[in-house]
Amino acid sequence: MPRNRLWIREETRMLGAMQIMTGILLHCLGLLWTYLLFTQIVAFGATYVPLALLTGYPFWSSLLFIFSGIFAVLLEKRRSPFLASYALVANIVSACISVIGLLLLSHEFIIYNINVEKPIWPHVMVNSFRNICLY
Repeated sequence: MPRNRLWIREETRMLGAMQIMTGILLHCLGLLWTYLLFTQIVAFGATYVPLALLTGYPFWSSLLFIFSGIFAVLLEKRRSPFLASYALVANIVSACISVIGLLLLSHEFIIYNINVEKPIWPHVMVNSFRNICLY
């Protein structure tokens, strides 16, 4: 008897849900970065533009995470070899996109530390810390 039955673990739906949530959170983080960029330009006149925001990483990567999560959830509901191959490819692409995001953020931290001599809001934390210590 041929074994052409597709065996999928029960955690596939949970993996898909976590990928969808990661995509939504990453999109919201991109919106927050965009808001902070525009308020920084208006309030301080600073023109530092984050590399991750320039590449649009939070927006296009969130779509890829959401699609790979949808494929994982659909795979557990409807088990087919075609859907399994699509989910596998989407998960591999999602993992590669995660590595790209880590590299972008690491590069961003390095560039920011090299280019910026003083932080934009240095007095806020110092004054708050002094007030806490005095009481």
